[in-house]
Amino acid sequence: MPPDPGRSEIDQHRFLVDCWWAGVESVKGRIAAHGALSQYGPRKIDRLLAVGKAASSMCIGAVPHLGPETKCLMITKYGHVDRRLLGDRRFEIIESAHPVPDKKSLVAGARAIDFVESVSPDHSLVLLVSGGASALVEVLPEGLGLEFLSRLTDTMLASGFDIGRINAVRTRISRIKGGKLLARCRSRSIHAFLISDVASDDPGVIGSGVGSSAPAARDDTAIPDKIESMLADAGLTARGDDPAPLSRSYTGRIIASNTVARAASERFARSAGLDIVLNEESLHGDIHDVVRRVSGSILNGPPGVYIFGGEPTVVLPPDPGKGGRMQHLALEMARCIRGRNDIGLIAAGTDGTDGPTDAAGGIVDGSLFGRRADGNAALGAADSGTFLRQADGLFVTGPTGTNVMDLVIALKRTVP
Repeated sequence: MPPDPGRSEIDQHRFLVDCWWAGVESVKGRIAAHGALSQYGPRKIDRLLAVGKAASSMCIGAVPHLGPETKCLMITKYGHVDRRLLGDRRFEIIESAHPVPDKKSLVAGARAIDFVESVSPDHSLVLLVSGGASALVEVLPEGLGLEFLSRLTDTMLASGFDIGRINAVRTRISRIKGGKLLARCRSRSIHAFLISDVASDDPGVIGSGVGSSAPAARDDTAIPDKIESMLADAGLTARGDDPAPLSRSYTGRIIASNTVARAASERFARSAGLDIVLNEESLHGDIHDVVRRVSGSILNGPPGVYIFGGEPTVVLPPDPGKGGRMQHLALEMARCIRGRNDIGLIAAGTDGTDGPTDAAGGIVDGSLFGRRADGNAALGAADSGTFLRQADGLFVTGPTGTNVMDLVIALKRTVP
């Protein structure tokens, strides 16, 4: 007989980890790419370009569809390459940095232009794009270099910009984002398959539109004055001319998203006999507002499972400590549920990387915040990662092979 949703003997920690993984497994690049290419891919793949943190996993899914003469360029984050691709001579592999670009990001951008421009009209081009592509590959206007790009990225991240606003700026300054890369391609058969890490699932926003035929459908994101000043100082006072959208030659499909992951987590919880109280994409916005909404729903709601998706923003103090938005959210939630023995929560980035750390996020219960005396100080210093590591609340997965924003799951039990 399956467990009752309120029964205290449920292994809370094990359930939360397994439920989170059920969501992530459903959107892994290998599975999503293989299924999409089987159903929607071209009869023959002549060229393949994969960019993003999930690029390696997506390429593993694409391998059965490749011919012996297929030429492939894969660009991904350091440490995210599947060893099975290293011996495949069809693949040229470039690793670069995320979330702040480095020199290899510019090398990768120049190589991506060469690769796309080399595709003949009669050759098919398949693009596999996932989150992280914006930082991993870039080509800047003449006269601008890595120092400017790094400073601009650091400023946006520290200011708590959401991904839509960051990508709007990146599209503005880039020579390959917002449809500009594919505008260079002569192929009459371009197929883009994208794993979405943005709320809108708009191909023009994912990876700043590096795999899109046109800029974002709605580009009305306001750019703050301090960023406008940085752009003006660099000579970027007006938008560049956007390329004409590709039409007959281009098809783009979203093949995995946060919605898919949350649905899989819900199915897992139901299979364990648990009630689903909430399943919603409501993690967007300032992290303090997000914590208030999430904690209020859980603390005031009935026993059962609560599933949240999205991507909150964090404004960092000067000289921040170690951590990321999900580690910060997990510690904030640990403070909210302090002393409760009926609530546990996991908060983690689906890509396995939370900010500039090696952790995916945190897993907490009502006892965690009281295990050390410096929880409030850690939150104020944006040093949640250090606290969680020392309090045995850090959740580490390594690269997951996907990237569909963040996934937060809470279990509220009835405890006698």
